[in-house]
Amino acid sequence: MSEKEDTRLTRRDFLKRTLVGAAVGLGATSGLSASWRSGLFAGPTKKEAMNYRKLGRTGLRVSELGLGTIKIDNPAVVRRALDLGVNFVDTAACYQGGNSEEKLERALRSGREKVIVATKWHTRGSTPAAKLLESLDGSLKRMGTDYVDLIQIHGAAQAEQVESDELWDAFVRAKSAGKVRFHGLSTHANQEEVVRSAIATNRYDAVLVSYNAMIGERIGPVLADAAKAGLGVIAMKALQPVHYGKAEGAFEGLPGNPYQRAIQWVLRNEHVSTVIVDMPTFGEVDEDMGAIGMRTAAGDFDAFERAVATGAIGACHMCGACIGQCPHHVHVADIMRYHLYYDGYRDRRRARALYRALPAKASAAACLDCTECRVVCPRGVPVQSRLVHMHEVLA
Repeated sequence: MSEKEDTRLTRRDFLKRTLVGAAVGLGATSGLSASWRSGLFAGPTKKEAMNYRKLGRTGLRVSELGLGTIKIDNPAVVRRALDLGVNFVDTAACYQGGNSEEKLERALRSGREKVIVATKWHTRGSTPAAKLLESLDGSLKRMGTDYVDLIQIHGAAQAEQVESDELWDAFVRAKSAGKVRFHGLSTHANQEEVVRSAIATNRYDAVLVSYNAMIGERIGPVLADAAKAGLGVIAMKALQPVHYGKAEGAFEGLPGNPYQRAIQWVLRNEHVSTVIVDMPTFGEVDEDMGAIGMRTAAGDFDAFERAVATGAIGACHMCGACIGQCPHHVHVADIMRYHLYYDGYRDRRRARALYRALPAKASAAACLDCTECRVVCPRGVPVQSRLVHMHEVLA
C-alpha cells in the first residue's frame, strides 16, 4: 500500500473523531456541542505565552517546547514556532540527507543568536576524531552558522559509544575552535545504561531521551539522576503513546486533546528541561503550543494514563532487552523503532529510508525463514511477526 492509499486516521481526522466523541458525551449533561472543543486547537498568539527552563549546567534557558526538524519542509513553519517563543531546535546531519539542516538555515538567517541549535554526529565508539569533525563542519556549512550550541551522539545504544576517547577528543577540539558550546547524546534503546554511562564519564552536558507516559515509570528514575548530576534532560517521543493508542481507539471519548495531554504529561516532570516535537505544519505548531501553560486537572491525567495503558498493549516500549538476542545479528531494536515510525507516526518514507540504510545482515531478511526465534520480549510483543512485516513493507 502506498502512502497515498493509506486510509487510516491522520492526526487531523483522529482529533476530529476523538473530540466529537468527547463533546457528545459531555453534551448529554451540559448541553455542549462539538464546537465546545474548538478552543483546544488554539495555540498562544504571542511569545509571552512560552515558559522556559534551565538546561542543566549549561545555564541555557530553553523553551519548554522544542522543535524537532526531521520532517521540516517549510522554513516559514520554523519561523512561526520561533515567533511564538520556541528557542530550542534539534536537527541532525542525516535528517532528510542533510536537507533538514539546509532548510533550517533559511529559517535562521535572521536572529540566529537567539536560537539554541542542537545537531548530531555518528559514532559506534571507534570513529576517528577527524571524521567526526568533518561531519560537524558539514553541518555548520549546511546551516550557515559558525557554531552549534549542542553537539550530540546520534542514537547511542552502548556504553562504548558514550565512553569513546576519540569522541571526547573531537568535542574538545571543536569546542576550542569555537564550533560547539556543549556536549550531549541522544538515545533510543538501552537508555538507562547509556544515560548512567554519560553521568559516570562527567563529559556530557545534556541527554536526549525517549520519555513519555508509556515508558515513564522505567525511564523517570535515571532522568532524575541525570538532572541531579547537572545534565540537561531533553525529552523526545512524547507523542508515542498517542500514535500507538489511536489505532486501538484508546483516546476516543476522553476530554481534551491527546497530543497536548502527552506533552503536558512529560512537562510535569521537573527534571525535563524541554520536550522536542516534530511540528511540520502551521496547524501542528499552534496545536502543540496550546499545551504550554494549559491548566489540566489531575483526573484528566489519570484518564490519559489509563488510555495510554490500553493503547500500549502489544507495543514496543523501546527497553532494549532485545539487543544482542538474535543469533543472526538482526538489529531488532532499530527495526522495532522503525515500526513505530511506519505504523504509528505514519512516516513511511522515513521508516523505509532508515531500514534500507541498515547493513544487509542486520535487516530482518533472516526472519523470513527462521524456524525458532530466540528473541524474547519481556512485554510479550510478537517480535518475529513484526520483523517479518517490516521487511515485507520496507525492503
